[in-house]
Amino acid sequence: MSELNKKTTPVKASPIILFEQNLGKYQDTIHKLLGNKYGISKDEFLVKVVNAVKKTPDLLKCTPMSLFGSIMYFAEIGLPFNTPEGFGYILPYKNRGTLEANPIIGYKGLIEIAYRNPKMKSIRIQAVYENDEFEYEYGTNEYIKHKPSMSNRGALSGVYAIAKMENIEPLFVVVHKEELLRIQKLSKSGTSNFSPYNNGTDVFNIMQSKVAIKLLFKTLPKIDNESLISVLENDNKFDYKKGTSIKASKDGYDIIEIENVVKEPTKKVAMPKIELKTESKEN
Repeated sequence: MSELNKKTTPVKASPIILFEQNLGKYQDTIHKLLGNKYGISKDEFLVKVVNAVKKTPDLLKCTPMSLFGSIMYFAEIGLPFNTPEGFGYILPYKNRGTLEANPIIGYKGLIEIAYRNPKMKSIRIQAVYENDEFEYEYGTNEYIKHKPSMSNRGALSGVYAIAKMENIEPLFVVVHKEELLRIQKLSKSGTSNFSPYNNGTDVFNIMQSKVAIKLLFKTLPKIDNESLISVLENDNKFDYKKGTSIKASKDGYDIIEIENVVKEPTKKVAMPKIELKTESKEN
């Protein structure tokens, strides 16, 4: 048989090649969402996206609409995901039996967005251990005094975060270990096998840091911090609300919230007895 008559079997494209091809369809939308606001070009963002997906191949098992919706979300806030900087993550979760991608912002991403406000001067976060000298007080004379132990610091006892803004007294929050663990159990990202929060390292990790930062940022003035507040609200939906997912749309992404409607059992109501009286007519 001649070479020309041989039938060639078409080569099936790998999942990552198919992903790159589909990603190319969103280039214009990504460019529009990024704009010139964040100092990251469309091409740089796309390269980081492909590298991130290669490092987390389970993302390719997620529904395409949730994966590309999550990518659009990070394009809108101008941050890369699943990178060493730890700005944010796209993690796979099972939602009603289907594997979906969810965008989760990291505490470093929240800090990065907060610093976009020129009035923000500094943000600090520290862990407190049981052998440290630590005092704090809320009220009219608020203060924190922390002197870390120079030797064995013991177990983690809490985390605090401080923000200094122009023309505003320093703001701070202290979160005790019990509260940190309680919030982590409520979080999807805190319990996911794919989560970078469960890395087996020091108890003071990015999950605890994020809890403290989010509680601190709730105290910030809403004026000049609109984008940060919007990210905080979305992150709460993605991380703490069951039945919340994100889908790619023509213009970027849509957040879908499925409310769990609990139907109350129908109550049987006893109908009152009605006594019909007939008047007898006298002849």
